[in-house]
Amino acid sequence: MSQPSNETKTSSSSLASDEEMRKLLKPSPSADDILKVLRSSYCNDGDDVKVSKQLESYDDCNYLVEINNTKYIVKVHNGVESGYYTNKKNDDGCHIDLMKKIFRHLNKPEFKVKTSLPMPTTNVSKKDGEHSGASTEDGFSSIHKLPVVSASHSPHQLVVQLLEYIEGIPMSSCRSLSIETIASAGIYLGRVCVALDDLTNNDEQACKIANHYHAWDGKNTLDIRKFVQYIDKQDRREMVQSVLDKFETTLVKGGASEQFRKGILQSDFNDANIIMKNDINGEIAGVIDFGDSTLSWRVLDISVAMTYAMLSVYGRANRGLSAAAAMLRGFHSIYPLTSHEQKHLRLLIAARLSCSATLGAYSYHMNPSNKYLLLHAEPAWTALDLIWGQCCKNPGMASAIDNLFYVACKKTSTSSGGLFNCTDLSIPDPCVVDLLESVRKHGGDTSEPPEKRTKIQEETDTKPSITFVTGNKKKLEEVKRILQAGDGKTEKKVEQLSFVITNQKIDLPELQGSPVEIAKEKCSLAAKEVGGAVITEDTSLCFNALNNLPGPYIKWFLDDCGLDGLNNMIAFSEDKTGYAQTVVAFCPGPGEDTIIFDGRTHGLIVPPRGKLDFGWDPIFQPYESGGLTYAEMSKEGKDAISHRSRAFLQLRDHLSKEADTIKAKIK
Repeated sequence: MSQPSNETKTSSSSLASDEEMRKLLKPSPSADDILKVLRSSYCNDGDDVKVSKQLESYDDCNYLVEINNTKYIVKVHNGVESGYYTNKKNDDGCHIDLMKKIFRHLNKPEFKVKTSLPMPTTNVSKKDGEHSGASTEDGFSSIHKLPVVSASHSPHQLVVQLLEYIEGIPMSSCRSLSIETIASAGIYLGRVCVALDDLTNNDEQACKIANHYHAWDGKNTLDIRKFVQYIDKQDRREMVQSVLDKFETTLVKGGASEQFRKGILQSDFNDANIIMKNDINGEIAGVIDFGDSTLSWRVLDISVAMTYAMLSVYGRANRGLSAAAAMLRGFHSIYPLTSHEQKHLRLLIAARLSCSATLGAYSYHMNPSNKYLLLHAEPAWTALDLIWGQCCKNPGMASAIDNLFYVACKKTSTSSGGLFNCTDLSIPDPCVVDLLESVRKHGGDTSEPPEKRTKIQEETDTKPSITFVTGNKKKLEEVKRILQAGDGKTEKKVEQLSFVITNQKIDLPELQGSPVEIAKEKCSLAAKEVGGAVITEDTSLCFNALNNLPGPYIKWFLDDCGLDGLNNMIAFSEDKTGYAQTVVAFCPGPGEDTIIFDGRTHGLIVPPRGKLDFGWDPIFQPYESGGLTYAEMSKEGKDAISHRSRAFLQLRDHLSKEADTIKAKIK
């Protein structure tokens, strides 16, 4: 993932200065001020303009408005960010420029993400007293003198944007949430991160702008030490200090953070920034507020999301750990975490909660009249005690939470309604009394007698066998999984196969020709060698720029050139498209006709990403994957769209429909 090599350095004094100035320069315009701004910079004469209401915010100011019956959001940026924007050099960018880049990039249709696009200013220059605004060079923001919290700094030059309104309601306004809705939000964040990776890899200026200091960037967690003094209770101060000490010894001095992947982050995926289409079916409409975006550890995006899931209406109902695990399950299905990233999730969640609670205490000290600052105060302390405080007293608690997160990543399946199945994660927090504890089944209990063999298991022993020609256990595992999964997309399974699939490694001569010709001849030879029914598979990776080469010879090209060499083969061409093809051949026995099943998945040839233990998967990015390579996808996600899956599901249909005929030939 591309990124600048030099990171902006700062200290806790920078954090103090930054946070202090953000509180002083928080915009405080009235509805009348906003109306004048709109008429000055975003409306034409005769437009019908209404200011509906002010929205909750942390250190900027947002208003819901209507122009000619169309809803928009007016965002007045904090004086600190506005200062960076107005004082930048022509060839430099600032955070407001980064947000514009993010908005435009994420709204590309291939990412399936919706966020607030900035609207252009009007071309007509109008004067309206001190509210008259200068349109910026790009024509998508304006600058106005507006009041801020600090009277001595008012009025202050502030950057204003008119943003597209995403129709729906914030998740924070939903009266209730299901665990499946939390998982759906995780899926959405996964797509956001895929899009942000694409921006990181293809926009050097965006990376340069994002590589700046931000108080809420998780890698700067240690900088909150100066603010611990504003926590009023000693036990809470000690708990935060324990998190900071562990963060320092493990992630900083211990070097564990060096293995984290990096990219441009959303950084603040909380229930106030997640827009739902309604509060009934749990469908996500979009995500807003990229004000905290920075270049940092990618794992922070999901750890922040898990943190705020604990504080959601679902999490606060003594389901905090369940909410965090559900968010993780959804995210991991789209953007798989490494085992190293998974290992440190609990610490990173505790670090975010420590920052939220500590800076919240400081912010409230600076501005005690702003009750919004207390929104997450007590729930944040409760969550921090759950994820960290209780674990310090009971190490078994820490192991149990880590195991819960492991299970969330290990299992991903959908329910009949298309939502993620999270029934195994739907558990109460430890504070809830378990009325069924005495009869609860425990995973470590091995005292039960051996499970009786089912009728299906007994019938399997008598089923005719078909040999899959391979010595690769991973291929056998994948094929069996596909053949047992029905349509490859849901939990619904088709009728039980009438055959047992075994495997055998056979040395066959290397053949040449088209993929279909090779497959037919290979399968016929294998049937003679085995003396029975066989399945063979021939996989091709075809580059359109090379007239479908390497094709069936991909194995030799990969061995000789490697993953980078395969990419270099089409460096001369702008056409990076191609397709993966599996030709599955089935022959009931020696002398019988061979039947061909052709499965294809189209996509792009990209630089290698993901696990490197399964051939050329890291360089093939299907169009249907949401921006992931095969190597980055979960097993279930890959099975749903892979060329191999499509070919073997055709085989599955044939084996089911022609079972009796095939059995007769095998016998």
